Amino acid sequence: LVLSAFALLAIGAASTRVAQGVAQSPGAAPAPAAADVRFELASIRRNLEAEQQRAAVPVYVPVIPGRAQTLPKGLLRGRGMSVRELIRDAYGYRNRAHSEIVNAPDWIDKERYDVEARADYEFPISTAMGLPPAAEAALRALLADRFSLKVRTEIERRGVYELVVHRADGRLGPNLVPSKGGCRSFFQREPVNTAVVILKTPEGEPQPARPCMTGVGPAGIVVENLPLSDWVRFLALRPQLDRMVIDRTGLTGNYDIRLEYPRDPETANLLPAIKPLIEAQHGLTLRDAEAPVAILVIEHIDRPTPN
Repeated sequence: LVLSAFALLAIGAASTRVAQGVAQSPGAAPAPAAADVRFELASIRRNLEAEQQRAAVPVYVPVIPGRAQTLPKGLLRGRGMSVRELIRDAYGYRNRAHSEIVNAPDWIDKERYDVEARADYEFPISTAMGLPPAAEAALRALLADRFSLKVRTEIERRGVYELVVHRADGRLGPNLVPSKGGCRSFFQREPVNTAVVILKTPEGEPQPARPCMTGVGPAGIVVENLPLSDWVRFLALRPQLDRMVIDRTGLTGNYDIRLEYPRDPETANLLPAIKPLIEAQHGLTLRDAEAPVAILVIEHIDRPTPN
């Protein structure tokens, strides 16, 4: 559940390319449209062990949110996921701030579930950016059926942060370095999750570039080959910020980024303030602003019906 300090994730060179459709033989029924895909079989079981593990994690230790994954033969799998995490995956909020889903009972964060569902449809591969649209639609239908979930979207004008260049001369900090590339960045590769399945490249196909290394832990965050437009997603997920962050730096290209937390024993058990760290280490800063934000409002939700 927790990546210890700078224990970089090097999730093999194995990668995954799943066919985006199912070949049709003459006279076969056409494949369903993505929006019409439904899971034919689904198992949702509470995972008490995952709840105990997550409850034992100190508040100052960053954790990676649970993420569902699409696999071959129409399978969707999630292990030890909170219901909020399932909702995020179903509605495209996987990398959005925690505060952008509102009116939720506290149990959707505390209780954790293992989900395995199968559809008669070959899903494209999911990435750290999110599930493919067909899997999102199928998961929304599953949540409505098994959790009686009802939601609505509201556009609110909210406080946000803008990431901007901090120094007048435009000089960047020592922990923000232009990347040499050579790897697939975090948001273009498979989801990072406990018990994630790494699919092998089909025989005869070329091996893709290795996954870029990414580490989140008590000592900070380190990412490789990431544009700042994606780095702001990491920042928005920090509990110290918990709001949308918009890239206004004007900086293009990809960067190797390291955000190091202070090692003061007196504050070791506290979440450090992010703004002074990125000012000193990146030469950037966070500026208060307002912007319209799409908020997901939970109107109704129950605990899941039995399998």
